[in-house]
Amino acid sequence: MSQSFVSIDWGGSELKGIYTGNRREFSLNAGNIRLLDRERLLQICREIMQVAEIGTDNAIWLIGAAGADDQAATKRLEEAVSTAHPACRQVMVKSDYECNHAACLDGRDGILSVNGTGSIIFAKCGQSSARFGGWGYVLDELPSGAWFGRKALEGVLRNLEGFPESLTCREAFERRFGSAERRSIIDTLYRATSIQRKLGEYAPVLTEAYAVGCPFAAKAVSDSIAQLLGFFRQAAVQTGMIGTINLCGSGGLWQKWPKLASLVFEKA
Repeated sequence: MSQSFVSIDWGGSELKGIYTGNRREFSLNAGNIRLLDRERLLQICREIMQVAEIGTDNAIWLIGAAGADDQAATKRLEEAVSTAHPACRQVMVKSDYECNHAACLDGRDGILSVNGTGSIIFAKCGQSSARFGGWGYVLDELPSGAWFGRKALEGVLRNLEGFPESLTCREAFERRFGSAERRSIIDTLYRATSIQRKLGEYAPVLTEAYAVGCPFAAKAVSDSIAQLLGFFRQAAVQTGMIGTINLCGSGGLWQKWPKLASLVFEKA
């Protein structure tokens, strides 16, 4: 009998996976594991057990998780899996960017830029590897859903306070979410269960404003991509890459905003 696996890509706002025992795919709300306590991790693992219909199979869990560099968080997740699935044969937790690099670049040397709700860069060349960014939505300024959403709201609020250069952000916001009101925007954001995820919902406001030539959006996007390219150069230097470099983009921002790929290529 072949071994079954629960394979999971556990991101900063949601997880996606497949149980090979019955080929059942699943997706659930999640979060960076360093920010989740034992009870929440256990709840998520039990939800996986239910939606994937794993039952009492002695499957191996393979998890690439945001926040797995935090050893205490990784241990909490391993314990949660073992509690939710006592029959599991083994639990392996690795950083999501390591797993994504291996998958996206098919084991080759190169640079992976993950730009979803959050962002991180991981480079590998021979035995050398380096990671950049991944500081979280409060500090990161690389392209991500959360950062785009934060700049979009900044543009809306600035216009409400009289700055004309971000009027298009306000107009894009109102087309999607209704009348823009300062108090409502701030209250909605800070009352959200996950501020990072909530910010990601506003990302299309910035990209729509960018598409019609908004000066504020154009500067925000240009500055963010310039920082991204700076990290690419640093990644190549630190890992000793020379000649042609394999570069791969992964994550929801690349998928939902095709313009990102052409902008990065043009500026590179």
